[in-house]
Amino acid sequence: MKIVPTPIAQHIDRVERQHSLYIAISTGLLAFWSIYRVLWSIYLAVTYHVIVGSLVFPIVLWGVIGGVAAVASIGFATRYLKGSATGSTETNQV
Repeated sequence: MKIVPTPIAQHIDRVERQHSLYIAISTGLLAFWSIYRVLWSIYLAVTYHVIVGSLVFPIVLWGVIGGVAAVASIGFATRYLKGSATGSTETNQV
C-alpha cells in the first residue's frame, strides 16, 4: 500500500539521497510537533469550555499540517532507504 501519490513520489525521487534523509527527519519532527499541538488544543478545549469555538481553527490547521508533514516524512524516508549511495535514480544528461 502506497501512502504517497505517484506524481509526488516522482518528484521525491529527484532529491539526492542525503538531502532526503534531512527532509524526512525535519518533516517527521514537524509531524510530532503538530500532534502535540492538536492534543494540547483538545486538552484546552475540554478543560475550558468557554473557548471551544476559538480552538477549532488551530486544531484543524495543525491537523492538516501534521498530516502533510507525516506523508512527506514517509515519502522522503522511503526515498532514503531505497536509494543507493551513488544516487542511481539520477542521470547526468547535458
